[in-house]
Amino acid sequence: MDKAFSSLATAIESALSARGIPRGSRVWLAVSGGLDSMALLHAAALVDGDFGVVHVDHGLRAESAEDLAFVRAAAGQLGLAFRSHTVQGLADSAARKKWGVEAAARAARYAWIAEVAGPDGTVLTAHHADDQRETRLLHLLRGSRPEALTGMAAWNGEWGFQLGRPFLSLERASLLEAMNSAGRLWREDPTNASPDFMRNRIRHELIPLLDSIRPGWDAGLKRWGGIARGWRAHLEGMLADGGGAGEVLPLDLLDQAPSPLHLVGIWGHTFGFGQATVPALLELAAGHTEVGKKRCSCSHEVIRERTALVARPLGDVEDRAPRHWQPGPAGTEGLLRTPDGDLHWRMDAASGGVELDPADSTAQLEWNRVKPPLCLRTWRDGDRVAPLGMAGHQRVSDVLTQRKVPAADRPNQWVIEQADGRILWLVGHRIDRHAALSSESDAERPRDILHLAWSPGQ
Repeated sequence: MDKAFSSLATAIESALSARGIPRGSRVWLAVSGGLDSMALLHAAALVDGDFGVVHVDHGLRAESAEDLAFVRAAAGQLGLAFRSHTVQGLADSAARKKWGVEAAARAARYAWIAEVAGPDGTVLTAHHADDQRETRLLHLLRGSRPEALTGMAAWNGEWGFQLGRPFLSLERASLLEAMNSAGRLWREDPTNASPDFMRNRIRHELIPLLDSIRPGWDAGLKRWGGIARGWRAHLEGMLADGGGAGEVLPLDLLDQAPSPLHLVGIWGHTFGFGQATVPALLELAAGHTEVGKKRCSCSHEVIRERTALVARPLGDVEDRAPRHWQPGPAGTEGLLRTPDGDLHWRMDAASGGVELDPADSTAQLEWNRVKPPLCLRTWRDGDRVAPLGMAGHQRVSDVLTQRKVPAADRPNQWVIEQADGRILWLVGHRIDRHAALSSESDAERPRDILHLAWSPGQ
């Protein structure tokens, strides 16, 4: 065995053995061509097993085609099976959906890899200890659930296959040393140094600063993650013992929980409720909330009963149930799916003039004029809106008539309603003048802006 890669190969063997992966089964290696993934490739080539290589060209850089050719050639030299995929129009798709490019690239990458690997497949990535530190800091800055501070798991199946990270206990320096010692080549991605991405700024600015202030700080963050994992285990035990492990969450469990918000977040996550929507679930469980009130995710509705919250899948008829949500702070974004289209939201901070988007499919609202939580629902008879640029109110039915919306399509038009019942946006048609963003007034005042974009279904 090549001494330069012996410790890396041992890590791969140990990970596969601990997971119980049969030695003869196909294991795919996710290889981008960078230092880390090329170290994974060369180390795996020394392990007795059936390995293949998957590579995704995201089409974001002029050099990406050269990366693909480089990885294909390396796999061929080692006699490994090779599969590749080129994503078309990723940047435009991310911009249209109001997603970050990194998030869109990750989703596209793993969706294709899932097709290659299949539901019983195994895929290895080269994430290492340095990546783990960055991930924990990302979760901390984003205000994720406490247990997210545990970082990346050595194995998980969230993408529809077994995803393993055998190098999590190894620092990047050990991968670099192996590659240099063996004289192996890799491709450098210039975007890894770009300050446009939060992870890069954490890597190049925040982590060196923390290392200079308190060497070994990441050990404390790791301990914090371990404590959070213990909190979660305790709350999961409460759910199991108190009858809340399924679709029913007894309200008395919330009274017993050290953190009701954390408990309802763990329960609601199973039914499609993200961290930003958890406060709405907790409000649903409040003593003053009437029986029968609902909150919906993209897959389930949660109904307030007398002594419990009950989750039910949204059926074909119920799929147009209201979607309640609470937008997060500046820098957060999200997606609400409906059978008629998708609503993308993003919260930004601004301190100067703002260029307004005049498209009917978008809306920009001054957050300090909005009363959350918000509700995306289909319109009802009697709904009225105070349109931007007009005096008084108009009935939604009249607006749809003026806009020449076909009668067959009118029942499927959506509105966004704030907490007091006022309609902020007749989606795709009219914006409420009280909350609408103005590019002229108070241009220098710091403010949060809620950007909304509607993508009609096909």
